Parts: sequence; C-alpha cells; structure tokens
Amino acid sequence: MNSGFRLGLFLKIFLLSASISLVALATGYSLLAKEMDLHVRHLLKSESILFLDELSHVVSVPILNADRLTIDDILRTYSHHDGVEEILIYGRNGDLLGDSLNGEIPPFLKHGLSPRNNPSLFFTHSESLKYDLASKTVFFGKVPIGTISVYFSDKPYRIIHKEVLSSFIALGVVGVFLSLGGSIFLSRYLTKRIRNLYKATMSLKQGDFTVHLKQDGHDELGDLTQSFNAMVMELRHKELLQNALIRYVSKDVAERIILHPELIHLGGMRQQVVVLFADIRNFTRLSNQLSPEQVVTILNDYYQSLIEVVFKYQGSINNIMGDGVMVVFGIPEYFEEHPKTALGCALAMMEAIREKTLARKSKGLPVAEFGMGLHVGDGIVGNIGSGARMEYTVVGQTVNIASRIETLAKPGEILVTSSVVERVSRFFQFSDPLPVSLKGLDEPILVSKIIEKIPDSEQSRPGPDSVPLPISSSTGSTGG
Repeated sequence: MNSGFRLGLFLKIFLLSASISLVALATGYSLLAKEMDLHVRHLLKSESILFLDELSHVVSVPILNADRLTIDDILRTYSHHDGVEEILIYGRNGDLLGDSLNGEIPPFLKHGLSPRNNPSLFFTHSESLKYDLASKTVFFGKVPIGTISVYFSDKPYRIIHKEVLSSFIALGVVGVFLSLGGSIFLSRYLTKRIRNLYKATMSLKQGDFTVHLKQDGHDELGDLTQSFNAMVMELRHKELLQNALIRYVSKDVAERIILHPELIHLGGMRQQVVVLFADIRNFTRLSNQLSPEQVVTILNDYYQSLIEVVFKYQGSINNIMGDGVMVVFGIPEYFEEHPKTALGCALAMMEAIREKTLARKSKGLPVAEFGMGLHVGDGIVGNIGSGARMEYTVVGQTVNIASRIETLAKPGEILVTSSVVERVSRFFQFSDPLPVSLKGLDEPILVSKIIEKIPDSEQSRPGPDSVPLPISSSTGSTGG
C-alpha cells in the first residue's frame, strides 16, 4: 500500500470547485471594477462639467471686478459640494483670486492651470495623488477673464471599489459554502459507487466470479459498472474453460493454452508428439467377474491416481477409452524434454498403480493390472469432428504404433520404440530391442522394455534433449 500523502475524493472535489469559484469571482471582480471605474469617471466628468459651468456663470462678474469678498462667499457655498476638495479661482493675469481652503495651497495643488496655459476645458485623473482635476476658462461674453480649477477627491472611486469588493467577498463566501455542500453530496454519491466497485474488485481478486454490480446510473460510472460486469462474465467464462481444460490437461498447460490461444490451431498441423497408452490387462475377464458398479468403481479408483500423475508431469489426457487411457506429451507445443518427461510419467504411473493395488488388496477389493506403450513421432494435431462436436486431439501413425505397442505389454511392463530409446538412452536403462511386426507397417520396428531410471550421478553429460520445459510450473517437477 502506498504510504504517501492521500488526498480524499471529497477534498479534491471541494478544492477544485472552490478554486474555480474563487478564480471566477476574482476575474469577475477585476473586470467589473475596471468597467465601473470607467463608467464612474465618465459620470464624474459630466458632473464636473456641469459644476464648472454653473460656477463659472456665478463668478464671472466677481472675477471681472476682482471682487474677492464675493468670490470667497461663492467658494464657501460651493466647497460643500460632494467630493469637492479644493476650488481655485484665477484672474486674467493668473493671480489667485480665491481659495476655498483659505490657507496655504497644498503642494499637490500648486500645479494648477493658469489662464495662459489652460484650454477652455480640462479634465484629468491622478491615480498616484488620488484626485481629479477639472479646469474651465471663464468668459465674459467671448473674452477670457479667468480660470476655475476644482480638485475632486477620489473618494467616490474608493467607495465604489469597497462596495464592489464587499459584494464579491460575500459572493465568494457563499460560493465556498455552496462548493462545500456540493462536494459533500457529489463525493458521497461517487464514493458509494466507487466503494461498491472496489469491494466487487476485491471479491473478484479473491476468486469470486459470481459478483455482479447493479447499474444505477446512465453516466461514466454506469458505463464502468457495465464494463466491470462484462469483464466478470468473461473471467467467469475463462475460469469455467480452465476448469474444463484441467480435466484433460495439467493446470500449467491449461493456463498456457488460455494465455496463448494461438497455440490451438483450428485446422490441423503436423508436429512431433509423445503418445502413451495405458490399458488394463485381461479387462474382459475382470468385467465378467464383477458387477457394473464394481467395474466403474475400480476404473475410477485407478484413473484418479493415474490422472493425478499425468497432470503432475504436465501431460494431456487425450482420451479415456473404458479400460485404457491415451496420454499425449507435446500439445499444444512440443519440446525436446517431452520424451524424458513421458517415460518419467510412465514409471510414476506404474508406481501409483502398485500402491493402489496394495491398498485395495489390504481391503479385500478386486485389483487391476496395467500395461503401457510409448512412441514418439509425427502426428496430426488439431480440432477434429463436426460443427456439432469437435475434439482437440492427435491422429496418425504415431498414435497407431503406440496403441499397438501397448497391446504387447505384459502386466506391469512399459514398452517403448527405438525412437524413444534414442532420445532418452542416457536417462533410462532398457532391455535389448526386439523386432516386432505391426499391422499396417511394411517393416518391423524395434521395441524395448524399460527396466529402470538411471541415477542422476551415473547419467552422461546432458545433451540438447535435456532443455527444461518452458512451461511455468507450480505443481512440482516434471519427473525426470
């Protein structure tokens, strides 16, 4: 398990939604504040022009007469106008005729416009000094007689900014709470479905292929649930297929076939195989002496032990023919190790038969004796049958020779052909070969009886046929 920092689904959703809300609000505030600034400045400029027009009309005669007392009275009246910080009135020659502050002019107001450099109307905003300056030339008739300069505070701007900011902060707080509520609802909704999927996945991991999730939504999680159910059905199908295959081949071979289905050819192909036949000697006499139930019981008892051995040595149960069994090594792939593995399996099968016979004799039960035959050669491997019933099997002369060699074996004997002896002579000891004529063959073949396995310390240096089987195994050795 990862021991690093874990960020829950709820926290992720909340942080994401809150971040989006705050970024959207910050962006909206910036754009709205800028737009409102422009609009307010336009309104203030319009109001300033009206204010200057009215003031210039009132002070024109006092300016013409240089009547400072009247000008001071007018300034006291108009200085109480909202936002007005300072009113300065200049005469024709630029001399100061009136100051609403009635004192020393602050430094930031000393750069007011005089009649000599003042256009008929001037308006500007100073962000650094936080004021607006509006100036207008006063005319008497068409003759310029002075200048009015009014300094407006930026307080209206700051009030507007503060109000807008307060509104957006309130919206931000509301947005955070809405994000919190939405995150709780969404995370619970998603977490419940994800946890169900997690529990189902863990059950599937433990081998429960019956798990099924209810599809409770037509969204991405619903699609995921549907895909999960489809996957479980597919895995269940593969599990059933593997269980069915394990009845005929070892678990390792079954897994290899499932993982590499291309090894199973829909048609037929010629390849080398090792075929082993094991058959009960004198089965006709035995079946006549026993009841049908006893016959089936004795067959199942022996076959249970034999099949366990075959699967341990990674062989394939290709056919069970009443009193005999056909085992194939080399399907779906043939390796040079297979003849040695097949003989090791045959010896292990004989040992299992002896142990089973002793156990049945101790209980007073009827027993059976087996003979075996092995041959290695080319066979036709593929799916044989019809559309209604097909079987993956091996046919050809190799199968016929192994079957006929097995009929020559006495109880407890394992007969092999010279083709087998040539491949495993350094691992096993055989009797002298004897020529045997078989039906369907023009020339006799050499047949030997296996005596015993040569101890590992006495075996000759390994050759190319001792390459290990490239099949992953967890059930045991291949019995060399």
